[in-house]
Amino acid sequence: MPDSTKALDSGRKKMRSLKLLAIFTLFLGLSDGFSAQAVNTPSRYVALLIQDTGGYTTLEYAFSRTPAVLYSDGLLIVPSRIETQQYPGKFVSSFTQKKDLAAVPRFLAAAQELHLTDPKFDWGMPLIVDVPDTTFVTQISTKALQTKLSIYALGFDADVTPKSKRDARLAASKFRNKVESFSSEFMWTKSRPTIWKPTKWLYMASESTTESGTKIHKWVGSSPLHRTQSCLAMTAEENYKFNSLLPKLNSASRFSSNGAIWRVTVRPLFPHETGCQSIIN
Repeated sequence: MPDSTKALDSGRKKMRSLKLLAIFTLFLGLSDGFSAQAVNTPSRYVALLIQDTGGYTTLEYAFSRTPAVLYSDGLLIVPSRIETQQYPGKFVSSFTQKKDLAAVPRFLAAAQELHLTDPKFDWGMPLIVDVPDTTFVTQISTKALQTKLSIYALGFDADVTPKSKRDARLAASKFRNKVESFSSEFMWTKSRPTIWKPTKWLYMASESTTESGTKIHKWVGSSPLHRTQSCLAMTAEENYKFNSLLPKLNSASRFSSNGAIWRVTVRPLFPHETGCQSIIN
């Protein structure tokens, strides 16, 4: 074979090798990019939150109210719809959870269709006073702004006019019921809801007296209790001690601290909440 032909053949082989190396390098680069994207996904956020707020009530009751909340990863946590009526009852409310990522856009599409993502929508005004608002918080994507609106006296709709506004309120109530019951209209997974057990807590304290069935427990905190009109967050150590004590508590339980008897109202810290400043009541 002539030298010129050998040189040409050698050059072609080198060119093919360089092309293969470039393709392989490009593949590695893309693979690294996809891997990084999978690892660096945004943290979950609140896609939908529903909670009663305001109204004429005690500070303790307003503080103890908790939301039904749907996260962007499909986790839905709701207050239990079945509570015992016996006395004394549970010390804290119970909660159930279910996860279905595909349900998130279905819930949000329904909320949007029902005007629950539109803070400017007119819901009318029932002829009743001192009842709570129902607050709806929505966010349709990581880049979208969070929307928040409140509907006054939702459920007290009989005298609302015109009929279109009354119908809109009824539809909003039905939607809330579907959210809190894990409706199969939105959550298509066959799995059953499970118990959600909080591990972090917020609390308020007020001086109290003993009554029938009252059992006094030593306060779990490192600092003595004192009356406050705002909430306090338990420390990691207090959370641990409280969670250990919780199975022994009921609604008649009281705590001793600083020479007095105290009634402690406790509320869980939800996954998206960072402390007292982040709760809605």
